[in-house]
Amino acid sequence: MQQDGALRKIAKITLVEQTVDRVQSYVLSRQLQPGDTLPSEMRLAETLGVSRPVVREALRTLAGRGMLTIANGRNAIISPVTATALVHFFERATQLNAVTVRELLEVRRGIEIQSISLAAQRRTDDHIAKMNAILIGMSDVRYDLQLYSELDAQLHLQIAAASQNQMIYYFVESLGDALRQVSLAGLQHRRNRAELDEVHDIHCQLVQAVIAQNSALAETTMALHVESAMVALRRTGESAIMTGTSADTTTSV
Repeated sequence: MQQDGALRKIAKITLVEQTVDRVQSYVLSRQLQPGDTLPSEMRLAETLGVSRPVVREALRTLAGRGMLTIANGRNAIISPVTATALVHFFERATQLNAVTVRELLEVRRGIEIQSISLAAQRRTDDHIAKMNAILIGMSDVRYDLQLYSELDAQLHLQIAAASQNQMIYYFVESLGDALRQVSLAGLQHRRNRAELDEVHDIHCQLVQAVIAQNSALAETTMALHVESAMVALRRTGESAIMTGTSADTTTSV
């Protein structure tokens, strides 16, 4: 009985929604893994006591959520966990301006400080080799801002990989496109090549801190890096970044 005495409409749960819930429960209870298959549409319909069109719509719903992969003539397959849903969320949020650039950088600060702290503790020789390879590429294109911003995103994703925390990796991956746009705008408003060199130097320092397994230094350096991006943001103005009104993607300063 409701304590406030208010009368509310009873929620109407459609057959499709119920089927979605039952299929999800089935996957969890059977501990199905990526690559495992579900029973056929006909079998699901018979077991759940609903029509095949209802089952088909429920499976499409789960496919849209990234849980299933559907191919014609085959049973639905459990999909691997990816950042797809988060990517779509951040793309839509930034397009609608519901999430500002400043908010993205604030989120990035917390996630990436934790990311690099764990990377310094858990990195392997393979992680180091990949980060160093990206750094070399960044050094070669440091005045080509478009290419540099793309490699910048790859480096931060590789640091997340070195953290060996899947949730952090998915989150950094999902922020990739939005933050690449922010990174590019920030680079475009560096006033000269010396400032672009400083940006590259701090990326080198980030990797060196990870290699040295110095979590404290890694955290401090990442905090400075993000704060530097915030300073560049204040020069640029959020509206210019969100609307894509920015300078050329190369510099001749």
